[in-house]
Amino acid sequence: MATARREDYRLLTGQGQFVQDIWPSGCLTAVFLRSDHASAVLTGLDIADAQGMPGVHLILTGDSLAKAGVPPLPQDPLPRDDGGPLFHRPMPLLATDQLRYAGEPVAMIVAQTTAQALDAAEAIGMDTRDVAEPSEVAFVKHVGDDARCAAAFAAAAHVVTRRFELPRLHAMALEPRGCWAAPYGDGRLHLNTGSQSPTGLVKPLAALLGLTPAQMRVTAGDVGGSFGLKGFLTREEALVAFAALRLGRPVGWMAARMESFQSDHNGRGVSGLVSLSLDEDLRFTGLRATMDLDAGAYVSGRALGIVNNVGGLVGVYDIAAAHVEMRGQTSAKPGIAPYRGHGRPEMTLALEQVIDAAARQIGVDPVDLRRRNLIAASQMPYQTALTFTYDSGDFAAVLDRALLLSQASGTEQRRQSAAARGRLFGRATILCIEAAGGPARAPRPDFVILGVAGDGIITLCPGVMSVGQGHETTLTTMAASGLGVSSDRIRYVQGDSDILPEGRGNGGSSGIAVTGPAVSAAVAALLDAARDAAAVAFGCEPADILPEDDLFRQRGKNNALTLAQIALTCGAQGLQVKASFKPDAATFPNGAHCAEVEIDPDTGTLEILSYSAVEDVGTVLSPELVEGQMMGGITQGISQVLGERIVHSAEGQVLTGSLMDYRMMRADEHVPLRLETLAIPTALNPLGAKGVGEAGTVGSIAALLCAIQDALAPLGIDAFDMPATPEALWTAINAADKAAR
Repeated sequence: MATARREDYRLLTGQGQFVQDIWPSGCLTAVFLRSDHASAVLTGLDIADAQGMPGVHLILTGDSLAKAGVPPLPQDPLPRDDGGPLFHRPMPLLATDQLRYAGEPVAMIVAQTTAQALDAAEAIGMDTRDVAEPSEVAFVKHVGDDARCAAAFAAAAHVVTRRFELPRLHAMALEPRGCWAAPYGDGRLHLNTGSQSPTGLVKPLAALLGLTPAQMRVTAGDVGGSFGLKGFLTREEALVAFAALRLGRPVGWMAARMESFQSDHNGRGVSGLVSLSLDEDLRFTGLRATMDLDAGAYVSGRALGIVNNVGGLVGVYDIAAAHVEMRGQTSAKPGIAPYRGHGRPEMTLALEQVIDAAARQIGVDPVDLRRRNLIAASQMPYQTALTFTYDSGDFAAVLDRALLLSQASGTEQRRQSAAARGRLFGRATILCIEAAGGPARAPRPDFVILGVAGDGIITLCPGVMSVGQGHETTLTTMAASGLGVSSDRIRYVQGDSDILPEGRGNGGSSGIAVTGPAVSAAVAALLDAARDAAAVAFGCEPADILPEDDLFRQRGKNNALTLAQIALTCGAQGLQVKASFKPDAATFPNGAHCAEVEIDPDTGTLEILSYSAVEDVGTVLSPELVEGQMMGGITQGISQVLGERIVHSAEGQVLTGSLMDYRMMRADEHVPLRLETLAIPTALNPLGAKGVGEAGTVGSIAALLCAIQDALAPLGIDAFDMPATPEALWTAINAADKAAR
């Protein structure tokens, strides 16, 4: 399938339609006064001076919202398997008494210009009293068979335990969060927002504002990155919408970069212990883990990535018994939201680190240990010990290909070469798996509208949102190929609840695995509808109509109509169909990643020598786009290992609140990537696609960190956690050197 990205020219030449590109004329600007205390009681808020300042149209506080009857954002019920009291803390749109983290919004100022709104925010008097914020249990979830797991450990020949940690990080989308809202004259409200799931905002926003869903229109144009952060209704979106209704005119807000560091939900934030038991033949017999999530001040189901993806903890290995306890604790920090992979990289890191630790402790080759315990292709479908059922896969073949791609046979020579130059050499080979196109427990459908107008233009409107993945290219190409027309004739429309009121949005690597089959179904439905319409026009049976690309001919006659001509016979709306697809179960993309590094012990400088990955993402429709997704995902994982981490002080203040302090990979930090796919199609959808959007991140964190740990192990360094900054590496090496003397 041709994959030259049709959206690139528009995006690269400044013709994108992002939130601020399409602000309505006369749009007022909103800014937020945010708490500078991580935990305090709000004892007073004086807005009198600010209200009279030039350009100010409206100031909202928690009290004014309460008087208007605006409820807080509801939070999802969370599991509590230990019998304790359920945690319930609705999120007020603006804080009224308790300030729970630095950056929590206290007031919203709407003014003619941003400068005027900021001036007014500075004029607001805020009195507070610091209080200690207690850490509360937000959720406890037990998964697996504890008794069977205990028996496996009691009979084990070897038991290995390893600590792991993935610090909190910031999504750092190129386009920060932002939105605008404008009232229609008929009582309806239009919210335009940089969201990966705009149709999913309609019902909760309408309920919050006291409107019916029919009174709401939510749209999203181009979205400059999301990674999970922009998939749910936020305080700011609700407040902007309320202000537009109150004022009867457009209101917009766009976060500044430093504001994002304070106010955005974070990702990851998981730590814990994982133990692996092995028998005398070095077969894995049991896996046990405890995992703790730093869940932040307000906790919802969005934080449950470690719960929803706990099945990935047993990986691609034949482990008969497993048990996991997962706990969430509140803290004086922003909440946790999905971030690329959300729970999957955490499980992979925990498992693959303890396997490497076992190989070192027992004295065996880590690749051989993994191979000995792989689930065989002949065992499919395979029910794991932790919730997941794998439908297909050949993990040994994926591993073999990755070893060949990474030139594993030359590892020892490269290790010796590094030692001769005084460098520490490390290599890791890890395997990973993830659930995609789900959620795994109850996969969600996607919907597609496909129509043709009398001028021959074909409109494709899918429920999935493209936020950089290239769905516009792939789905358009699929539709054009199925209809036998040029892709130039297809108009791609996304993110408009007035056109398509239901859709799954973006998330869970579902774009091709779920939306792709829906597009195929829509193409088939449109062809059937066109055949029926042509049969009516010619006075024959539909079976007598033969589609030939853009023509529908009557068998044995010289009668033919184009799609455009058929659309003209169908009235002003033309010919339009709607289709959907819902998978019976989640798919399981999987891969093997190999990383090689060198570390300069004198400076702690780390060099990534090579990075190889082979991914089974099922049928590959667009090789270039799959490669791009793998590259981006791997790079994001590597970036966290090298330095990405949100750091809070003991007082709850964000210490990494700008790009001066928050370490991200730069464009000049080239990582030599070798990437391949090995397609083992799934039968769970007609295309055989498994999904690729999160695959790179799921494996790359474990691969790089395990390679670093391999380089440090000969020095007696048993544990090293990210971030692997030069300072952290040098400190660990220096401490080990002193201990050895």
